[in-house]
Amino acid sequence: MSDAGRKLSAVGASPGLAKGPAPAAPHPARHERAALAILGVLLAVCLVGLALSMGRNARLDREVAALSGELETAHATLGAYESRLSEVREAVARLNALVEAEPAPAPPADEPAPAS
Repeated sequence: MSDAGRKLSAVGASPGLAKGPAPAAPHPARHERAALAILGVLLAVCLVGLALSMGRNARLDREVAALSGELETAHATLGAYESRLSEVREAVARLNALVEAEPAPAPPADEPAPAS
């Protein structure tokens, strides 16, 4: 079937519908008040979030400072241990050199070995 033979026509309003006044548009002031209220709530939420974030940052700063102090103490302690270890190594090396240079004399054969 071809649509070329059809003609379009406007359809009138149904007689059952009564024409009444068009719905009134809300007052612009109501929209502005609602928008300002929403904006105020969003601003309050943002301020609460900012306060929480700043409090958390301050707590983390204190924790970092405490951990930095502990780290410095640990470095100092480690330095002292390394120094002491170096001294012990030097003493062991000196003792080893003494042992290698002069072996201990063997006890005389006629004396009994000391009991341990």
